[in-house]
Amino acid sequence: MYEMREILFRGKSIEDNKWVYGDLIREKKSFGKICTRIYRTTNNGWELIDVDSKTVGQYTGLNDKNGNKIFEGDIVDFPDRSDSESYGVVEYDTNETEFGIVYDSIYEGLGRQYHSRDIEVIGNIFDNPELLEE
Repeated sequence: MYEMREILFRGKSIEDNKWVYGDLIREKKSFGKICTRIYRTTNNGWELIDVDSKTVGQYTGLNDKNGNKIFEGDIVDFPDRSDSESYGVVEYDTNETEFGIVYDSIYEGLGRQYHSRDIEVIGNIFDNPELLEE
């Protein structure tokens, strides 16, 4: 019997700019405006939270060497990275239909070239953009 992978999204709440985790819902409101929300369960049932659609990222299904979940938009350190190379950013590649790490215009498949137990999430592109400027 196979194990079903966890489908999870995150996005920053429009109300308080905090990360919210759960299921993604996009719905059309009046006048054609698209609303992006995260649906999450709480102790009292469930709630819908409006999130900034630019910050939404999907969980890759993998955890880093410290057990942290790896999401699209995460900034990662990886083996064999030299001081002259940038940190990697986790992105989804529609051509390869996989998550990968992009650094210095190089794409490496996450799980093919780098095993998740060898990488470390050190931030994300929304909270820590300065990590990519070094």
